Parts: sequence; C-alpha cells; structure tokens
Amino acid sequence: MYGAEVVDEKEIYHEDTSASRVLKGRDPRSHIKVFLPSMPYNYVSRLVNEGLVRLAENEQGWEYSLATKSTKLSPLLYEFELRQGVRFQDGTPFNADSVIHNFSYFLKQPFNYTNIHHSLQRVEKISEFKIRLHLSQPYGMLFRDLARIYFYSEAYLSSFGWGGAETGANIKASGPYGLGPYILVEGMITGREQTPKAILKANPYYWESEYPSIETITFYTELETQEALHLALFEDGGLDFMQIPFNKKIETMLSPYAKLVSKPSSHNFTIYFNLLKHYSPIARKEVRQALNCALNQKNLLDFTYKKEGRLNPSAFNANECPLDSSVVERTLKGLELHVATQDSLLFLWKGIEYQLSMYGVKLRYTITTSEKEIYNLTQKNHKSIQDWDILIQNTQDWYGRHPWPVFIRYQEDNPWSFVHHDAVMESYIHQFFRIEQEEPLFQTLTHQIQNRAKKEAYMLFVPTPNAVFAMNKELVFEPLGIGMQPFWKAKITNQHWSIRGDTPYPVELQTPLLPKRLP
Repeated sequence: MYGAEVVDEKEIYHEDTSASRVLKGRDPRSHIKVFLPSMPYNYVSRLVNEGLVRLAENEQGWEYSLATKSTKLSPLLYEFELRQGVRFQDGTPFNADSVIHNFSYFLKQPFNYTNIHHSLQRVEKISEFKIRLHLSQPYGMLFRDLARIYFYSEAYLSSFGWGGAETGANIKASGPYGLGPYILVEGMITGREQTPKAILKANPYYWESEYPSIETITFYTELETQEALHLALFEDGGLDFMQIPFNKKIETMLSPYAKLVSKPSSHNFTIYFNLLKHYSPIARKEVRQALNCALNQKNLLDFTYKKEGRLNPSAFNANECPLDSSVVERTLKGLELHVATQDSLLFLWKGIEYQLSMYGVKLRYTITTSEKEIYNLTQKNHKSIQDWDILIQNTQDWYGRHPWPVFIRYQEDNPWSFVHHDAVMESYIHQFFRIEQEEPLFQTLTHQIQNRAKKEAYMLFVPTPNAVFAMNKELVFEPLGIGMQPFWKAKITNQHWSIRGDTPYPVELQTPLLPKRLP
C-alpha cells in the first residue's frame, strides 16, 4: 500500500537459538513425531536397514556404510571390504556370510524397477570380511542399487524372504531384524501396504556408537494435510517434522511451535498420463503436447510454488511449443480429464487447474490421503485399464543424485511405466544402464532421454520443487534434499515437549523465527 511503513523482517522474526540448548547424549524420554506423505517406506527403511552403501548429499550421491572400501577389478567384477564388529539388531554378528545369505534371497526375488535383476550374476565370499560382486554386463547404476539392497537377520529372511518387485523396501513386520540405527517396534510399511503409523526405537547395537541421538520416532503415513499442519503448527507435541505445501510458509513462520526450513532438492513431481487408456483423448500426443504448452512454467513457479524451486529442463519453455497457439486452443477446448492425487498435492493442482481453465479444460478429482492408493492405481492399470487420465506421485528423488527415478517412467515393461513401442527411447535407456555417472556420455544420454520425453509429451512437466519443511523449534536437524532423512543424527533441546512433560512451552520461545534456507 502507498505510504505503508516498511518493516524489517528481523523486527518480526528472531534468530533460532535451539542449538545452544541441545541435549548431550540420548535421553530415554526423547521422542519425535514425523509425517512424510511421499514414499514413507523409503524414509523408514533407511532408518531401520543398512546396505553396503547408503545415500548421501555429496557429489557421487552415496557413501560407504557396511562396506568400508570397494575396488573395481574389472567392468564385471567389484570387491568390497566389510565393516567389522557390526551386529544385527538382535545381537547376531554381521560378516561376509550374512552378505552372501542375503544376496541369495535377493536374487530369488529382486526389485525390478532398475536393471539390477538382469545385471547381478552372483556374490562370492573371499574372506570373513571381504566379498566380490560378479556382473553379467557392465552396470553403471550398481552403487545406487546397492544403497537399496538391505541386509536382514536370518529370523526375518526365513519368515518373509526378500520381497522385491516394484518397490524395494522390505519391512513386512516389526522386530529386531535390521542393521540400521532404529528398530521397528510397531507397524509395517512396504509401499504396497502400510499401517497408519510406525514406531521406531533406538538400536543399542548400532555400529555408529554416538548415534542415534533420539530414543523414539513415530512415523505417520496417512494423515490428512490439514490435520498434519494443525498438529505441526498449533499443537505442542503434535508433530515435529513434515513437508509442507508452499502456500503454508507464512503460517509456519508465525507458528508458536514450528520453524520453516527449506533447501534445493533433486525432487520432481511425477505427473503421469494414462498412455494405456487408448479411448481417452490423453492417448493422442497432440493433446499431451497441448496440455504441456498451456502451462506457464514461470507463473507456476512464482505463484503456486511461491518461488520454492526451479524450472524443469523437460518442460516446454515459452518458445518451444511444437503446436501453433490456435491448435492448442482448439485441441483443449471442452476437454475434461480425471485426475488422481494425494490431498497433499491439491495446492499444485489448483495452480494447474487455473491455467488450464483458460483453455476450457475441466478437471475432476479422485483424492486420497494414502500414497499406497496412488500406487495401487498405477499397478492395477497394467492389469485392467483404470479410469484416471492423469495421476501424480509426490516428490521423487533423483536417487543418489541420479535421474533414474524419473527415467523409470519411460522404460518399456517397467512396472512404473506406460510407454510402449518407442524404439528410440529404449535404445537410449539400454545405453544408459551401462554408463557410470562420472562418464561424459552420461550427461549426453540424460539430455537425449529428457528431450525424447519432452517431444513425446510422456508426462505433464512442472517445475522442480525445493524441499520445504515445518520443524519443531526445539528439534536441531539439517534435512537433506535427497530421498533420505538421517534422523539418527537429529537432536532435541531441554525445552522439547518430550523432555518437558507437562511443563508448558516457555512463552519467550514461541516468537516467530527467521526461516532457515540451507544451501
């Protein structure tokens, strides 16, 4: 407003001082509550389980975990030295025999959303703490897949085996079955099915002896977005950590109990077209192209994302539409489409719907709070064509700084893809599997796959979002922008709700905090 006084942000918001109150050591009362609506099974499994390597926010995208060293002896042979002195959560020892035993189960029922099930031939024991992996063909994604091949105790394997298929997480029951920093003590969560919450307790045998720093974590998997926001922003002890819609940033900053944390991510919103629904207008490439042309990417980024993200290289920019504007208008006029979405992503659809409505497009919605329902709609579509025209999955990480979780949608016969009869794309992906991320050809193939997907309009492309979180003011933690959150490193203060008990949260700590923007 003209003449309005400009207020310094620092006069309203205060510095976060929680680090000065952090607890030393792990208090048995310490407890945090977490809600991550997208791929909760991935986040939980990476707390309960360990593999030879694990995801990391570094240039290569991974770091050693149960392996301490690897040597590439040839394009088809890799040697790994194992960490010594490690025990499973039930106290039994971990060694080369454990690795061989686990891989024997894995090879019988591997996950099938990469090419590891066609590339890994066998695993050989060299000594008590050294193994070799034998490949049948060069495979550039080996280390990314090894970060998802977890090791389980004999008690778990003999009861449940290694259930791979279209998801890799394998937590079919609670118990001391893994090697990770936390034990799943209540609930189960596999991606294909899950309980509404999962409770984790600190693993007393964890090999990183200084961790975990918090005794108990409760993961919620099916909260409604408004309920979760209320718990995080307005209830003391309601919710400690959640990813928020971008239009809730101000409410988070003004909350008496939460602070705002954001950082760039390697995530993507994955918006499928139902390419198998041949009687739908969406089966026509021209319609899919017109929908992509109709979206103003910069306006989506500025107004729907509140500038929390960056433009997607797979999306059409203002000058790239392959159709004349009159063709776009004629193609979209009167179009009605069925959208399947989680309620946590309705904020994004409202921005898309507003732009498409200018062209006469109408959207009708199937809305769920559970990601497993979205998974079911994709998997059932391979068996009998479902009614939806467009379906969205929440933020998908470039797994280990690697684009395969996006490119998986373009591989023919992949359980997460509906692309068929595209020999050009298949040839790109066949080469892509063989190339390591450090090789110059990797970037060339990445661009070729992105450009092919853009030309064929295989998805509705939108900007790449930042990771934006509401976090309890007394939780001291730097979240990552990849598909893992190392909560075993999180700490709390002496003023956290789990430590205070019935004592009210001090009024002086309820003041709004400056947002924290991580690099």
